Amino acid sequence: MGCQSEVMHCYEQIAPITERMLMLAQLRHWGELPALETQQSALVERLRVIEAGETLSEAQTARKYQLLGRITAQQAEINSLVVPQLRELGLILKNMASQQLLQQAYGQSNDPLS
Repeated sequence: MGCQSEVMHCYEQIAPITERMLMLAQLRHWGELPALETQQSALVERLRVIEAGETLSEAQTARKYQLLGRITAQQAEINSLVVPQLRELGLILKNMASQQLLQQAYGQSNDPLS
């Protein structure tokens, strides 16, 4: 990895993943988000393991906080786009479950003679 720290390498990888996730959320390409979220989560978990054991230079610390600011802002925007979609999906699933219960209770037949 050269002279760059592993911690900074993780932050430098998380930033473009988060940026891509935001772009996909803005385009409503919901199906592509889980794979990126998995990558992002793995990097965040890696940071939890390694960050306490590594001391960053002043320049690295400044860059880390610059990246964190960008990542945090983009993540908040992603959440503002995804949360309403999840709520809507929850309502759809609830309605489907209600319809299924009604069909079970009253039958599924469309035959007027049955």
